[in-house]
Amino acid sequence: MKKKFSVLAVALLSMALASCGGSPTDESEESEELTGTALAVSLASKMTKEELAEASKAEFEANPTGKFKVVGLTSVLKSIAKTVAKDYEWIRYGTHKEPDPKDPSKEIEVEDADSNVTVNNSYKDYALLEALNVAENTYFADYALVQDVRYFSSHMEDGITHNFVPSDWRAIGLQEEDTLPLKGVHFNKLFWTNTNFEKVTHKKLYNIWQVAGTDADADHLSKVSFQDATTEQINMSFLVTAYSPKEQKRIEDAYEAYYGRKWAASGDYKSAGEQWVDEFIKNISRWHSSDGTAMKQTQLESDWNEGYVYYGAFAKMKDAVKNYYKVDLNGDGTKDDDETYTVECDGVNYEYSNANNSGKGTRAMDTVKWDWNIAGFNGYMYCMDSQIINKAEFPYTACLFARVMLEEEAYTTAIYNSSNPDAAGNAANQYGYYYPGTASSDFRYAKGDWTKEVHIRKELNEDYDYLKDVSPILVNKIQTLIATVKA
Repeated sequence: MKKKFSVLAVALLSMALASCGGSPTDESEESEELTGTALAVSLASKMTKEELAEASKAEFEANPTGKFKVVGLTSVLKSIAKTVAKDYEWIRYGTHKEPDPKDPSKEIEVEDADSNVTVNNSYKDYALLEALNVAENTYFADYALVQDVRYFSSHMEDGITHNFVPSDWRAIGLQEEDTLPLKGVHFNKLFWTNTNFEKVTHKKLYNIWQVAGTDADADHLSKVSFQDATTEQINMSFLVTAYSPKEQKRIEDAYEAYYGRKWAASGDYKSAGEQWVDEFIKNISRWHSSDGTAMKQTQLESDWNEGYVYYGAFAKMKDAVKNYYKVDLNGDGTKDDDETYTVECDGVNYEYSNANNSGKGTRAMDTVKWDWNIAGFNGYMYCMDSQIINKAEFPYTACLFARVMLEEEAYTTAIYNSSNPDAAGNAANQYGYYYPGTASSDFRYAKGDWTKEVHIRKELNEDYDYLKDVSPILVNKIQTLIATVKA
């Protein structure tokens, strides 16, 4: 049911107008120091959700022909926009299918003509952060869901974006570190293999130092596929996080477990993380261009009998669930075999056949082995974060949008998917997406997935306080090493 609100107080309307450059009526010291969007976000951070809604409605009443503009990197934003529009009568957002002008045999999603919200989630990685730069001096959009705090921390410092913190963040179940910047959705990248890996290599993936070191090391793994961190910046943040003082103990403990001796600093390396990054980069044998293609296609269609270790976005399981291939399962040189092929990996038996799935063959998702118990870390947990864009025309609505996004009901409506069901077959949380708050007891994870808390414990973690101060010298050092290895 739509939430309806009374006629707005003059003070709230004044706040909304002040955010667009008007004179604030608040005489407080804070109001004297802040203006424009910064003032609106500061005031919004003290409001209840109901007061935020009042201020949002005031914005639309003051600007009835305007459109609230949302930008980001994921289609989740469209689902959240529909949830917000369902709950607040002055916000309208809907979509429908139309033939693609470029290819009429296909359909594209188009926003309804009467929508007063527009969502652009077509940006690729850091193109969005570059595009946001214009907001220092002119209107660009109202709300952004961005990733990689190492990269966009300067946007907050320069006033290009502003960080909203809901007044009830503790009630949502956020930790204090989840509020700067404000978390939107947790994501992660993992080290993974296909399920034929152990048969091909006669090894398990059990220690992070297996993908570093040299061929002389026991159980060394030399076939490693990784996306170039000079272009995939979240991978650069993963690598520099391995240098973080907070992460050294787990890397040192893994070193001792693998080599049978304690790690010690040397003239070459000041930390275990530095050594691991250096040796890992030198050990990369393939630089894939797409995490999605690696998971939904390459690992099965091309690499089934190759024994690769991949590092990539776990969320790409949503692509792997839709792709099927007939492959040379048993290594006899033909893809026509319809007999069942059974392979054991990490103590689990898997059965495949090219006759499966109505003759389409093997589903890519079913051959992804992601849950190795790896000493050190399994990957990297990071977030897409909510930011209010400078010069926003609807700053209170942007704050309301960020607040609604943190509600479990809104999150599950956007993220639950029947293609990734839980153990009981119910639609559940998609692999690689994780709710930032404290989930209720009936929150459903995809079959076999770990909880968010387990992923956080097993993976390196994005740390704003560390990453915002990472030296460009370190980044340049890693970039130079990558260029040397690729040459």
